[in-house]
Amino acid sequence: MMKVALVGCSNPLKAAYRPVVDQLVKILEARHLSIVFLDPEMAHIFDISGGDLANTVLGHLDLDQIKDSQAVFYGYSDLTTILTALAKNGNEAVNFQLRNCLVNKDLLKSGYFDRLLAGKEAAKELDELEVTFVRGSEMAGPVYGGNLRCLLKLAGTPYWPDFTGSILLLEAYRGQPELVASLLEQCWETGIFNQISGVLLGTFSELDKLKESQLPAEILLDLLPANLPIAKTEFIGHRPDAKAIRLGQECVFKEVGV
Repeated sequence: MMKVALVGCSNPLKAAYRPVVDQLVKILEARHLSIVFLDPEMAHIFDISGGDLANTVLGHLDLDQIKDSQAVFYGYSDLTTILTALAKNGNEAVNFQLRNCLVNKDLLKSGYFDRLLAGKEAAKELDELEVTFVRGSEMAGPVYGGNLRCLLKLAGTPYWPDFTGSILLLEAYRGQPELVASLLEQCWETGIFNQISGVLLGTFSELDKLKESQLPAEILLDLLPANLPIAKTEFIGHRPDAKAIRLGQECVFKEVGV
């Protein structure tokens, strides 16, 4: 029986959250998955938390020991810090929130979640997200990034990856226009915009509510080298219909018809 774990590496989950955990356990057990902890035979680790504290876990990870682990780690948002560190370490790290299975039943009914569990070779098509190009028509490379604010927590640390030739994935939940502009400027100041092969923008929840969803692309058109592709997708971010994407793994995105 395949073994999985539920963890919370960011803000602590309150007692009132227990019914959600119980529902997630039922989803996993229905797939004949045994839920255990601290087991070297672990196959999947789902982080179901979020917030601000995930980077405080990094110093406690023995990345040398973890390097040979076959376990797949899943999380999103604040877990961008841990996902990035694991992807840089050569481990399989997937930007995906298990809780979405509770509010988006199609993830279960369509078999999407089961294909995700089957592994990257059995589910290559899951990385083929529907995208719209703002500039250019194609980009390829390993994907790094995730939540914009949380990714930048790693700047200047040993967990910052080599972005050379990579696709930079960016999304955000919180962030007024001024904050998003400031964080994108910080990305430019790190120098990564001169290293990457393209930018894939997920959703920016607060900007969407303010009818400012075009702002990140507009800013990047000014900050990025003139020939660097920019694409957008509705399927990465803080939405119940968000899909999975593997960090550190090679992906190709093309304009429809190219």
